Amino acid sequence: MTDLRIGTWNVQYARGVDKNQARLDHLTSLDADVWVLTETHDELDLSSTHTAVSTEDRYVTPGGRWTTVWTSLPVLERLPVGDPRRCVAVRLGAGRAGELVVYGAVLPWNGDAGPDPSRPARGWDEFYRVVPEQGREWASLRDRYPDATLVVAGDLNHDLGGPHYYGTRAGRALLREHLDAAGLDCLTATDRFEPGILEHPPIDHVCAGPAHGRSLTSTADGWDKVIRGVRLSDHGGTLVSLGVHSERPGRSH
Repeated sequence: MTDLRIGTWNVQYARGVDKNQARLDHLTSLDADVWVLTETHDELDLSSTHTAVSTEDRYVTPGGRWTTVWTSLPVLERLPVGDPRRCVAVRLGAGRAGELVVYGAVLPWNGDAGPDPSRPARGWDEFYRVVPEQGREWASLRDRYPDATLVVAGDLNHDLGGPHYYGTRAGRALLREHLDAAGLDCLTATDRFEPGILEHPPIDHVCAGPAHGRSLTSTADGWDKVIRGVRLSDHGGTLVSLGVHSERPGRSH
């Protein structure tokens, strides 16, 4: 078995020099192999230990990103995505765990107006439009890279499993439908956490599906918006310890 640590956190635009240092200190202390940071900025810089693969600039201020994948694992290839503003995909080498394909993204929130200002979306309509688009990409990556563990992580803007917090019943059903179609399990569903770890059910998720001939085990941890008395985001974050197991007796990978 090989363990990987994969986390995600919406860092609320990574605003403030002092807060960014506190965010960086917290992220560094958790020693993850892969971070998928959303609503982030290049000024939240993990480059002393990790390599960044980012979406296009998102905000008026240069350096703002919808999504950045920070990885301490070797980057083998950046992969194309349909919406390079929101999403980023990368193929990584993970040693004896084999290859890892990571798809980082932000899904629309309640009231997201969408890309066309002349015809703004309402309510959750943009979420219902985008989930199938991204879901088809997840399934395509599963088909194209069957020998890689597939990870989809980021701000998915719905809780899954356990008490309801944010989202809609239809949205949760739609999200689960497309995760299932891509062979992905949400490892940060509410019922995966020990009671009391998080103030609210998470909407920042890590989902994964095993490579051909392998299986996965996982444990989930997380943190709230306020760390050591300082509010660092409007989201809590999540971190998964992922065990990658070979199902081929007598062989090592």
